Amino acid sequence: MKTAIIYASVHHKNTLKLIQAIAEKYPDTLLIDATKAAMINLSQYDLIGIASGIYYGSFHKSLVQFIKDNLPERSKTFLLYTYGKDNPKYTDEVISVIKDRKSTVIGKYSCPGFDTFGPFKLVGGLQKGHPTEEEVQKSVDFYEDLIK
Repeated sequence: MKTAIIYASVHHKNTLKLIQAIAEKYPDTLLIDATKAAMINLSQYDLIGIASGIYYGSFHKSLVQFIKDNLPERSKTFLLYTYGKDNPKYTDEVISVIKDRKSTVIGKYSCPGFDTFGPFKLVGGLQKGHPTEEEVQKSVDFYEDLIK
């Protein structure tokens, strides 16, 4: 299965750790940094991952814009994200964009990530030590379940 993972992992690289572990085990996986890329033809990919840390309660804005501009219609997608404090609404905006493109989400994986946003910086941050090695491995296991 030909896979591309579009990502935004800006501050502590929490999400990058997850997708790099996937790409290490599956080297044919293309990783695309949405904060640096512009237009890319993704139509040849069977599966498209959308991965981000959570910024102001949503996926990174550059990633959302990237998928608005580049996600092919009728794509199979999966979501992968890290957070300081979990909330099921974090995926609402990106799922709306995916549905607008007549595409589907076939799975989601999330885990804690080190967070020093705003007042959390004053107390040394939230979720220190995350993602753990176990959480990183679970992201690889999640991906493997998708491609079986």
